[in-house]
Amino acid sequence: MSKSIAIVEDDPQQREHYAQALRELGYRVHEYEDRESAIAGFEKESPDLAILDIILGNEVGGGFEVCRFLKQENEQIPVIFLTTRGDELDKIYGLQLGAWDYQTKPVSLDFLVTRVESLFRIIDGRTKHNDSNQKLGELAIDSLRMTVQWKGQPVTLTPTEFEILKSLVENPDGASIEDLVRATRQGLVEDNTINTHILHIRNKFKQIDSAFKCIKTRYGFGYSWVC
Repeated sequence: MSKSIAIVEDDPQQREHYAQALRELGYRVHEYEDRESAIAGFEKESPDLAILDIILGNEVGGGFEVCRFLKQENEQIPVIFLTTRGDELDKIYGLQLGAWDYQTKPVSLDFLVTRVESLFRIIDGRTKHNDSNQKLGELAIDSLRMTVQWKGQPVTLTPTEFEILKSLVENPDGASIEDLVRATRQGLVEDNTINTHILHIRNKFKQIDSAFKCIKTRYGFGYSWVC
């Protein structure tokens, strides 16, 4: 069965353009105009990918609420925000919620299609190529299932966070900001975006182990995994 994509966008013309471009590539597309209809639809069927606007009608943060609902249902569902809200705080908040990508409108259909296909290639590649499981002290990584455990407890990471963590672990001398940008496979990524992802990863480990200090900041360079 083809992959399903949910588009939550209150502008009917934009929503139609996105949907048509993706349907032409064979994706099953479900369209929603507001938070309530989207959540009702997700309760019936979870999408393989959600493309969300932030402002939905009178709800200035409706897209954030939709993202939060999806992540509570299944942390691994990737989310792309497409929005007119280009404020850095909005972008940081969207990434903290677990979004895979955050793009400020206007976004061309060609660019959108490229981002979607890139995301699915990454996900499909993980299922086809099973790197050996990694064990490093109290850390266990299963690359096939894209799962992480710390001291025997699961650490729920988004796809982007997972790739950043793997890059840290696989670079014993430290991973530069450029290394981590490449690990996200998201093209143009700002340093602050990487810093936000690192903060989010640290917090997830600390929820399990309040003494967690294995991700070290290398000022002027990047980060290291040191345990």
